[in-house]
Amino acid sequence: MRQTALQTQTRWRSVLGYMFVLSLVMCLVSGAMIDIAAKPESEAGILLEEFLYYTTDDKIILDLLLDEPAPYTMRYLEVSNMIIVELPGVEGKSFYLDELVDDAVLDRISVGPLAEHDTGGVLVTLYLRHKVPEPLAFRVKGGRRLLVEAQKEFSEGFERFVAPGLAYGHWRKDTPSGPLFVNYMKIDLKEPGIRVSPVMATGGKETVDELVAKHGAIAGVNGIYFAADGRPLGLVVIDGELISPPYFNRTAAGMWPDGTILIDNLTMTGEVRALALDEPQTTDEFGLIGERQDKVDTSSGYVWQIDGVNRLRYADELIVYTPENGLSTRTNNYGLEIIVENNQVVGVAEGNGPIPRDGFVLSGHGKAVQWLRNLEIGEYINASWGLQPDWLGQGVVHALGGGPRLLRGGKIDITAEEERFQPDITLGRAPRTALGTTADGKLVLVTVNGRQDNISIGMSLQELAELMQNLGAMEAMNLDGGGSSTMVVRGIVLNAPSDGRPRAVSNAVLVWADTK
Repeated sequence: MRQTALQTQTRWRSVLGYMFVLSLVMCLVSGAMIDIAAKPESEAGILLEEFLYYTTDDKIILDLLLDEPAPYTMRYLEVSNMIIVELPGVEGKSFYLDELVDDAVLDRISVGPLAEHDTGGVLVTLYLRHKVPEPLAFRVKGGRRLLVEAQKEFSEGFERFVAPGLAYGHWRKDTPSGPLFVNYMKIDLKEPGIRVSPVMATGGKETVDELVAKHGAIAGVNGIYFAADGRPLGLVVIDGELISPPYFNRTAAGMWPDGTILIDNLTMTGEVRALALDEPQTTDEFGLIGERQDKVDTSSGYVWQIDGVNRLRYADELIVYTPENGLSTRTNNYGLEIIVENNQVVGVAEGNGPIPRDGFVLSGHGKAVQWLRNLEIGEYINASWGLQPDWLGQGVVHALGGGPRLLRGGKIDITAEEERFQPDITLGRAPRTALGTTADGKLVLVTVNGRQDNISIGMSLQELAELMQNLGAMEAMNLDGGGSSTMVVRGIVLNAPSDGRPRAVSNAVLVWADTK
């Protein structure tokens, strides 16, 4: 029995003794006779000699030592979360107690008389904070020692058919740290009639149940991170159109027409090239950016690498801001910005530069600023950027960013540091939403309730990764969580959002199914 890392105080009492009466009667002056009196009737019976209870990381243990084997009964009252041990005919007054216990599962313990039994006895009651698996009771030391053990963790759940290719599951678990409440969907993308796609909210933000109803979907979960105005902070591709570029080199999930899903790290890269006055200018099909030149002399100093698109600018970076970012760059004044319209430099700003409807802004910091200073008003430039890997060129239909990664090849691989996530995402327990794929290609969508001690305490990223493993995922990634975590099936919000009601979100992942 492991007895390390005790979580609660240990109480132990012991009775050494033995009772005897010695009666010495001098009957005759000439001789002596010694008569040892019998054990008084009031003290006849079985004696409780030792009483011990304690908890470990994973167990509650009750340890009773009697002076001889005795009958007992042990009952677990699941409805009231009580373990009751009855020892009829046992004397144990010296161990009577009623005290609270500082433990995540064992709340209180009491020892008292077994008043309802004709022969008297001892009644031990363990009051629990939540349900546990059925306790075990067994004897050792020739029957004199009685042990009662209860595992602290308890789980139950079910999985139900919703529509062809769509199953919904519920999973509840009581752990030493507190309760957990999980909802999940398993989706067979090869099933005819099943369709999955990200959607964007209208006018900034809408709740997941509103998005499900508006788009006629059967189910959905919240999607990726977003700014206060509803602007998504990460990759969004819908029907082959890039809605929002990736954020840093973060994890994203892409879906192809045959239902194949790939989880990988994506970034947006490119370059800017200053053109000679007699060099022809070209634009793309949208008339916004120049085509990338296949042969560029980078040693000439006319070329600079683009580090990202429509995201926060960091040290020494050059970021491109397009009209999808809004009316301005929303940057600080610690850089330099070149305003470009129809591939021609038309203005300069230090920060929060206006974005032309038919153009973009090059926003630089540090080393990038020095390069931008070489560009002059009226000068023409070519700029090009794209996804790396080139999912759009490879035919991706839908894609959604997020992160960090949770599983790679079935093994836990949490990439929070590499993907520059802040502590509010990476540390501690929280409500979570996750996306994963199984070995046979099914999509798994999961929400975990959190920040509600009586319902669910939430999960760390490590625990979320372990949960995805248990649900059969081989690849998995984290999505937006906290108050955004929401799952809707057939119009019903199945989780308990930590805000007390569904939060309006920027985007969601919806599921359609042919139920006819």
